[in-house]
Amino acid sequence: MESTLDDKGLVCGYSIAPDGNMTVIRAADIALHFNQADNLVWLHFDHGDAGARQWISHCERMPPAAKALLLGSDNHMRIEAIGSGLCGIIGDLHHEFASQTDGLDVLRLYLDNHCLISVRHRPLAAIDKLRKTIGEGLQDGRPIVLVTNFLLHVTDTLGDLILGLADSVDDVEEKILEGRPSRPGEELGRIRRLAARLRRHMVPQQHALLTLLAKLPHWVAENDAVRLRSAIEGLGALGHDLDLVQERARLLQEQASARLMEATNRNLYILSIVTVFFLPISLISGIFGMNLGGLPWGQAHLGFWYGMLLMVVTVIVTLVLLKRGRML
Repeated sequence: MESTLDDKGLVCGYSIAPDGNMTVIRAADIALHFNQADNLVWLHFDHGDAGARQWISHCERMPPAAKALLLGSDNHMRIEAIGSGLCGIIGDLHHEFASQTDGLDVLRLYLDNHCLISVRHRPLAAIDKLRKTIGEGLQDGRPIVLVTNFLLHVTDTLGDLILGLADSVDDVEEKILEGRPSRPGEELGRIRRLAARLRRHMVPQQHALLTLLAKLPHWVAENDAVRLRSAIEGLGALGHDLDLVQERARLLQEQASARLMEATNRNLYILSIVTVFFLPISLISGIFGMNLGGLPWGQAHLGFWYGMLLMVVTVIVTLVLLKRGRML
């Protein structure tokens, strides 16, 4: 397994002894720790590093199918039993997700009762939390426990994001109820697009994890299986919260559209009333503005005032007719 792997390709590595002592693994020391049967090893690689890809392709501990999945480009989330271990793809949020919501990232992993080997494309939020947990003293470093903790951190990360979306929906709702001038449609559209992407990300992941519960290998203890099920159920609860955010955003967007339509109709109605008022006046002014002989009051000393009086009378008659027609 000798290769050109360096500490850039190996994002992080940990060896946890049975007594709970944790040792950070450097790229040059992988073989030393990896061959210690009593220690539990986690190696986390950068998918884009040539040295990391070479190390994985030559790793004798992993079955060929697991190597192909870890080195592949397929991002469909799933977990499969391969040999005596488990291999799969689990979703997570990359650090730039808040500003680059066009793609969610995944973690590729293989685990057995001795090691956890994971690969990522971009830095992942939940992995960083897991590394912090280990640094603070995670006593139980069994691979299945690490995966369970990773899922719990994924739940926390997604929960914070969904809570932020809910707060954004609350702010938009407050503006709509207060009638403050704003453009809620754009913000609600952004929230709905982001929620839809998260939904497409979470549903297949939960299905894959639920399928995993039915085919756990023999080396997974019963209490570990219970904790894993609890972590998966936490992801399911987040899916329900996300559905509520989507539904609220949809209803608010419909309400905002209805209010915009109502305001447009009101403005058009006011414009129509103004047009009705000024149309007779424009007709009268147009008639008296014709350069033709025989116009009434054309030579009269008070002809201008007669024309103004006629316009006033016309406006009054128009107003009375609109009142009788209940248009005002």
